[in-house]
Amino acid sequence: MNEQTEQLRDQAIKLCAARGIAVHPYGHVWWLIGNGINRVVAELAGLCGSDLEPLPLMER
Repeated sequence: MNEQTEQLRDQAIKLCAARGIAVHPYGHVWWLIGNGINRVVAELAGLCGSDLEPLPLMER
């Protein structure tokens, strides 16, 4: 893994922390939990604020 990817991951972890979202390794992916988010992503590098918005809930 290259240094740039590690830097982007660190930025994403800080962005998540600022929004109250915990980041947990989950096998070869990442599990984001908190503040209306319960999501698994393949890669943290490249996450942006809009990726961390809660998904709307709809009644069936």
